[in-house]
Amino acid sequence: MIKFFRKIRQNLLSENKFSRYLLYALGEIILVVIGILIALQINTWNQERLNAKKETQFLHELKQNLIEDQEAVQKTLDFNQSKLTAIDSAFHYMALMKDDKTYGRQFSNKFPVLSNNMLFEPTRVTFESIVSTGQIEIIQSVGLRKQLAQYYADTSLDGVQEQLKRNTQSFLDVTTPKMINKEMTKFFTKRDFDVAPLEALTIHKDPEVLSRLFVMLNKTHEHNQRLKEMQVKIEALQNGIEDYLNNEF
Repeated sequence: MIKFFRKIRQNLLSENKFSRYLLYALGEIILVVIGILIALQINTWNQERLNAKKETQFLHELKQNLIEDQEAVQKTLDFNQSKLTAIDSAFHYMALMKDDKTYGRQFSNKFPVLSNNMLFEPTRVTFESIVSTGQIEIIQSVGLRKQLAQYYADTSLDGVQEQLKRNTQSFLDVTTPKMINKEMTKFFTKRDFDVAPLEALTIHKDPEVLSRLFVMLNKTHEHNQRLKEMQVKIEALQNGIEDYLNNEF
């Protein structure tokens, strides 16, 4: 093809048709420019197609992360419910204030739940990967990008979860020495120590333990409230992603 055009130019020059040669050369330049523009446009279309494909992939991965978050929130709420039940059971026996020799054992049975927490942490893998690789702009919707940034920057749970951890540690510090009994020490050490039996525990009469349980009750309720607010935010973000995907395709 190049040889063909070169031959035409040579013929025009040899025939002294310079004006026609100039017009031809100009036309050839225009064709080259048009070819470059078409190539650039095709490249742009290909890039846009790749970006659209990547955007869809990102959004589906984010949706999956949000499903995992919903499950984690619900699991935490379920654990908190078992904790509230254990606290209520402890209050029931403490309110009786009787020398009930079975209370020590009953309180001991609730101790694993009372002395633990379940905390929620969003699944940030996909979002952090998008941000760290500078690909957040691939998500075309400014509103959706803002919604995602707000969700993953949300620290409303951090404070109450930190307080919950501190309260649980405080509860452990107070109750653990009062929970030492013959059955426990023998179970863990296989030795007999000169300590009171489980039935002799009077932890249900201890005002310090009662105080820690009250704080635990309040913090657990507050935690539940924040978790339910988080559920609403997750659902709103899921709907936002779903609406965007449906409108795009």
